[in-house]
Order: sequence, then structure tokens, then C-alpha cells
Amino acid sequence: MLRNPLVLVAAMALTLAGCAAGLGEPCSAEVSCPEGLHCSFPEVEGAPAATGVCDYALRQEGEACTVANECEESLTCSNHFTPGVRYGTCTPRLVDGSACSADRDCLSGHCEGTSGEAADGVCSPAS
Repeated sequence: MLRNPLVLVAAMALTLAGCAAGLGEPCSAEVSCPEGLHCSFPEVEGAPAATGVCDYALRQEGEACTVANECEESLTCSNHFTPGVRYGTCTPRLVDGSACSADRDCLSGHCEGTSGEAADGVCSPAS
């Protein structure tokens, strides 16, 4: 039994710090991430980088999100469509003619005329 409260606090802090191990750590094809994380490879000059970083898995349709890049590549975050809303859900990208706020919102990958602050653009065919 620990009698010194400082020892107890230090032990708890070390235990909690261990829970985040792996998140943000480098990874590759040879070095995998801990369970619950996946190796995310950023693009460098149009190709995946050789070294990635351990990150949370991308979210599926219907799961909560705060930004589009938290969702699977074919999805966007619904909070883009309502100004001032912080949380949304991962939803399918929009068809041409739909109101959008970012290129990521559109199936075509092109949101024309958006200010980036509201859904004031229109999804249009890629140029």
C-alpha cells in the first residue's frame, strides 16, 4: 500500500501517460502501430511517404467528426454545411450543383466560389 500521496500521484501520471504511447509515433511497412491506431502516410510529391505516423483510424459514414479529414476519403463532415456548428457526422460527398464550403465536400473535388467560411460555394465538375 502506498502511503505517500506524491508517490501515488506520480504512479497514476505514469500509468495515464502510457495510454497515449504510439499516437504520433513514426511507423512504416516494417514498423506497425499499436492496436486501435493505423499508420497514416502523408503524400509527398504525389506519392505516399516512406514513413508514416500512427494516428486514429478514419471514421466511417455516420460516425462523429469535427473536420472532413477525420472521415474516410469518400466522405466529408456534415458540420461544413451549417455555420457555427462544431460537430457533425461523416456523410457522403455531394453531387454537382450542391452547396459546399470546401473542395473535399464534393464528389468532383471542386467547390466553386466558396469563401471557405460557409456553404456558399457550388459543387461543380472538375476543371
